[in-house]
Amino acid sequence: MNVKTWAAAGTAAAVLLGGGWYSWERGSAPHTESLCGTPSGGTDAEVATSAQGIAVVEAVGAAAHDPRAVGAENPELVTTPVRVVATMKGDFAPSIGVSQRVEPGGTPGSFELATSNREVIMKPGERYVVAIGPGDLKARPGTTTFATFIQPARRGPAGEADYWRNVIATAPPKPICDDTAG
Repeated sequence: MNVKTWAAAGTAAAVLLGGGWYSWERGSAPHTESLCGTPSGGTDAEVATSAQGIAVVEAVGAAAHDPRAVGAENPELVTTPVRVVATMKGDFAPSIGVSQRVEPGGTPGSFELATSNREVIMKPGERYVVAIGPGDLKARPGTTTFATFIQPARRGPAGEADYWRNVIATAPPKPICDDTAG
């Protein structure tokens, strides 16, 4: 099993178990991150507490396997290109790719969710609230963001922004943990 496959397995286990470390190597530059209690399917308050970033986004392309997201040999990750409409937590670039886990197999271009009842597959032209657990909100080259929450923006961008800002303001503080990205 190569480094990228180990990284994918570690990421999945950490997200499902609510914490942990994972590492991967992209060319000659190793990259390490920690996941500090990122819930998969937690309450809105848990999502607000643990998320690195929360935003309303519009999908500008279809979900597709992304060989840059941990490795081409990992068909269990798809990335959707999005435009950031409103930011409630974190400092996002105007456009990013949002990666999420899906079930392997199926017909090309058709994906089923693997881990969470709080995620949907994004469709081009539609708006969603996304919470990013680990990843680079600035979309620097060679980086990936991983969603822990993706739901349709049913309240509209302004309504979702107001709702989530209130949830963030009243959520308990994040437990002490050393989130690092190197």
